[in-house]
Amino acid sequence: MAVSTSIAVVSPPAVSTAPVTPQIVPPVIPSVVPPGQEGMHRELIPKNITIVRCYYDEDVVNPGTTFAFSVNGSGFDENFSDMIRMDMDALDVDVKNMRLVTANQIQGMIVVGPEATTEYVYPKVLIHGLPVFRAPDPFGVVRHGEVLDIQLTGIDETGQSGHFQVITNLDDTLYKLFHLEPTTPKLEIARTTSELPFYVRGDITIAPGLRSGSYGLTARIGAHELFRKDPLVDVVKPDVGRTGSVSRFKAATLAHRPGDQLILSLEGSGFVPSDANFLTATIDKFDMGQGSFSYVSAGKLQVTFIIPFNAPVGAYGIVLRHKTNVIHEQSNVFGIVPPNWLSGVKLPQPLAPGQKGIVQVLGRDITPGFVQSLHIETDDAGLAVSGIRLQDNSTIVADVKVSTSVAPGDYLLHISNGTRNLRLPSGSIIKINPS
Repeated sequence: MAVSTSIAVVSPPAVSTAPVTPQIVPPVIPSVVPPGQEGMHRELIPKNITIVRCYYDEDVVNPGTTFAFSVNGSGFDENFSDMIRMDMDALDVDVKNMRLVTANQIQGMIVVGPEATTEYVYPKVLIHGLPVFRAPDPFGVVRHGEVLDIQLTGIDETGQSGHFQVITNLDDTLYKLFHLEPTTPKLEIARTTSELPFYVRGDITIAPGLRSGSYGLTARIGAHELFRKDPLVDVVKPDVGRTGSVSRFKAATLAHRPGDQLILSLEGSGFVPSDANFLTATIDKFDMGQGSFSYVSAGKLQVTFIIPFNAPVGAYGIVLRHKTNVIHEQSNVFGIVPPNWLSGVKLPQPLAPGQKGIVQVLGRDITPGFVQSLHIETDDAGLAVSGIRLQDNSTIVADVKVSTSVAPGDYLLHISNGTRNLRLPSGSIIKINPS
């Protein structure tokens, strides 16, 4: 097996099956128009209403399927529910039975008709016939005997092999005729399995002698080509020592305070223990010294910094050098946040109508005086939050009482400090479960 090459991911479109759990992000200035919302008439959305996302009960379907989906946000009421229409922007895909569930959730049914074509579908919300919001994540439609996509789903630590999946729609008869061909014989396929009708999965391996370049896979039924994904993988020369290739830096914790220990993972493939001796890393925008490297595995090195006490608030990147050569630069790897910074909310125990519990608000360096200024409100009178108090310097707790009249669903907490509403980067939605 060649040791001078590695596999790099070419990212496919994402398919989301449920609300994605948000993560803490560094304090960066948001763009005026969020990604994916270009061309949307956001000015038509009433000022007290925010649309956040759509999610679906199914991630991949065939024509002739009906399934539930939700629009999530804040400030929804009957007037807004009646005002909006959904545009699937796809052939023979429609929506029915839209209804207001909570002030943060509108539910409906997506009807995928028999003439629907194979494609990713990104629903749009319309007001007065104009699009005001486009779902950031799609669902997939696949006709029988066709392929929607081929995705690289993972890479092993050597960088010599990975895992892929084909999103398709096959029955047992077609699967017997289905096969995959790499665009070069030195890209080998092994251990193919199926989860019919929608998934075929397998391993892909670099054979000795494969040169650097981009390669892919072709899906066929017999001699008929169904779909070609090229490039699917990039085969690259090592940039660390004889076998190591760098992919990215990832912070163990994204939000930091001055004085913290900053732990970053350098992810890649083909690393050997001696590589740590020849690498140096520096933080951009502020001198935090050179990080201390240690070997973890063939796919990971660890670098540690101590953030100086005079480091200013902001988002920071990192520059990686092998000996004297810059081999990787990455922005927005971690952030330094101010005191009394709030990241998100959490229910330590599930809640249902008629129950009481607590909600946690998580953050950094929270002070008692700051907690005294906080207010937490909801869009539903049956969901009451009271007794806000400091548990420790990273956790605020409050009592939650859920009336029996509250419908199960998602609810947004409005958190303010008396002078302004606070936007929490990890989100402030809690879920009320059925009784």
